[in-house]
Amino acid sequence: MKYPVLLVLPFLALACGCAPYRYHAAPISPPALAQSLETRSLDDPGLRAWMSQAAGFDSHACQMAEWDLNALTLAAYYFNADMDVARANAAVADAAITSAAMKPNPSVGASAGYETAAESPYLLGFNFSLPIETAGKRGYRIAEARHLSAASRLQIAEAAWAVRSRLRAALIDLLFAGKTAAALRSQESQQSKYVDLLDVRFRAGEVPLPEVTTARIDLTNLRQSLRAAEGQAGMAHAALAAAVGIPDSGLTGKTVNWAGAEQPPAPDALPAPNIRAAAVENRLDVQSALLQYEAAQSRLQLEAARQYPDIDLGPGYAFEEGAHLMSLQLGTVLPLRNRNEGPIAEAEAQRKAAGAQLLSTQSTVIAQTDKALAQYDAAYAVLEEARRLTAQAEQQSRTAHQWLKSGEADQLYAVSADIQAAVAERARLDALHQAQLALGSLEDALQRPIDPGTAPTLPNKVPRQ
Repeated sequence: MKYPVLLVLPFLALACGCAPYRYHAAPISPPALAQSLETRSLDDPGLRAWMSQAAGFDSHACQMAEWDLNALTLAAYYFNADMDVARANAAVADAAITSAAMKPNPSVGASAGYETAAESPYLLGFNFSLPIETAGKRGYRIAEARHLSAASRLQIAEAAWAVRSRLRAALIDLLFAGKTAAALRSQESQQSKYVDLLDVRFRAGEVPLPEVTTARIDLTNLRQSLRAAEGQAGMAHAALAAAVGIPDSGLTGKTVNWAGAEQPPAPDALPAPNIRAAAVENRLDVQSALLQYEAAQSRLQLEAARQYPDIDLGPGYAFEEGAHLMSLQLGTVLPLRNRNEGPIAEAEAQRKAAGAQLLSTQSTVIAQTDKALAQYDAAYAVLEEARRLTAQAEQQSRTAHQWLKSGEADQLYAVSADIQAAVAERARLDALHQAQLALGSLEDALQRPIDPGTAPTLPNKVPRQ
């Protein structure tokens, strides 16, 4: 055929028009989202199936009314929105690998014209250009994207740890709020008996009025403390539900428990050198900072490779004055005005900044670990003293009741001993609460549970809600 280019162009246009991706709208309705959040609960069948299939959790435990730290952590992995954000960001980073691996598309061009030559008045032209990247640029782009993707994957684990940390703290607060309220109710009952006994003695003229008044003031303050503790229990219940990612009503009717809350490990079982080494090796932010540094290295390699220009290679065709003209074209950019010095300097500075950030992160981790260890040592020492005083007060209470039975002491003495034991028990609960919070801070410094059995493995399977 006289003009073969006229057949080529329609096929090229058709090929360009056959795009495989089709846009689909995905509108979001805030009212619908809010409604779905309100209906979440631990009885969700999707949660139970996911805990059993993806996480290998005992399916029978999911149907029980009692939930421990492990089960609640898995529920938080399923429901908590922070996990969804981390997974979405990781998907973006994974998609960036595909973008980095793409090769530049070839380009085509066509031209048509007219002249007054007698041989042929028509001018036709066709050009094809194939870009060729040089100096391994594509490989460096892919390496950078993969390092950033791995860092993004670590962010999922960091989000999971943050979710677990908030959940643990909320669970501890709820458990000890309930225990404190129960201890205050017991103390209120004993204090009420004490006031009644003093009132009888006052009426008999055996004690002065100021002593009775002081006891009544103590009873009033105790009742105020009880109301406040009950309010704290309600707020802790809502905070635990929020940490899971469900409304407060979604936790109603469920009993939460954690047997290990009563026995935190002794500081002797946590040697500082081992804890510090574990923190540096295990901290996710240290690993992420290292990956960011490797990505900065790949970026610098890419910018250095861009000193070498790419090549455009392709054939050309022209029809002019009745003649068919074939040519081979070779093109490139001449690096005369710059050799990519600016981007190279930026990439080198970014690599130095990434290295400094890695060093800073490691330094911060060591400092946080040392501080958390010191806090836990101090909190555990207070707990040990509180345990000793509680045991002493309970022994005095038992002795007072024995004396009451033998007639060596009266009812007022026995009730007074019971009040002292209740006060000591409240002090022990508060010290144990603070020790558990300090232990949580130490776990945050490690980003690893002290007891490996208190945190389930993050499932690889993404929940579908």
